[in-house]
Amino acid sequence: MGSLPVPSVQALVAATGGDDAAAEAVTCDGDGDGDGEAQIPIIDHRRLLLELDHGGEESARLHRACQDWGFFQLVNHSVPDDVVESMKANIQQFFQLPAETKKRFAQEQGQLEGYGQLFVVSEDQKLDWADMLFLYAQPPERRKTKFWPDQPATFRSTLDRYSGALKDVSDSLLATMAKNLGLKRETIADKCIRGMQSFRMNYYPQCAQAEKVVGLSPHSDANLLTLVLQVNHVQGLQIKRNGSWLPVKPVPGAFIVNIGDMLEVFTNGRYRSIEHRAVVDPKEERLSVAAFHFPDMDAMIGPLKELTAHEDDAYKTLDLESFMKIFFATKLEGMSFLDRMKLN
Repeated sequence: MGSLPVPSVQALVAATGGDDAAAEAVTCDGDGDGDGEAQIPIIDHRRLLLELDHGGEESARLHRACQDWGFFQLVNHSVPDDVVESMKANIQQFFQLPAETKKRFAQEQGQLEGYGQLFVVSEDQKLDWADMLFLYAQPPERRKTKFWPDQPATFRSTLDRYSGALKDVSDSLLATMAKNLGLKRETIADKCIRGMQSFRMNYYPQCAQAEKVVGLSPHSDANLLTLVLQVNHVQGLQIKRNGSWLPVKPVPGAFIVNIGDMLEVFTNGRYRSIEHRAVVDPKEERLSVAAFHFPDMDAMIGPLKELTAHEDDAYKTLDLESFMKIFFATKLEGMSFLDRMKLN
């Protein structure tokens, strides 16, 4: 389970000035920008926490967002501002390091972790217009610190703090979601006590031929919940909504949260994992960091029996390891992975 080694897109842009030759090396996908008016729901985390024991308006708003959108922006969350700002600064500084320094943390053959790209499964495949740093952070014993940059000097300590604070946010959201589904609030969170958490730090270089490339191919996320932090001011995330691509406009200080395939499976389709992609800017680089939250390694991934007592399972049940092997063994391609999980 790994990704084929490929050149750094950042280095490619530096060498070519971002011309047509570089653009031709990556994926092309030129759909329209969709409806520029609608925006994904905004959920207030502080209000959710106040409503955890008894439900309320904000919890109901979250429930509708999970059912109808699969995406929302989370404001007034509990991650300290200084931790968020330090994480942003460290990611920006890492991608500004010389290429030779970054290569010290390069992925090894057959491995996911490190600096490089994911989902490169064929030498004939066109590449996404992005470089990334992929790291496991939770549980702590899964960390391979040789891939955790020691430059900038505060990178490791910042990611450690950011990781723990984000896991708390994810667990609290899963508790409210369980309650919204009529379950005990610990039903899903109990499957995540030793849950895995991984980070994908993305660098999308500018591209003068931006309409010819895509930063991250259309896909859905395999995990339970993803929390994305916009690192700089350049937008690029788009979600599939009513057949068109809808640009997401990040609210300052918010996390963009989306339902992953595993949560759609757990809820037997009540909550929706939505196709999304990243586009690039013709003039400016874009940086973001996505945090992926998973159940424990020994968890079974299938519809929760508490929800399917009076209905048929819509999805297969697999152990987590098998689920992830299938996911990472193929190129990101729309909703094809979730489709393979569906029963007839």
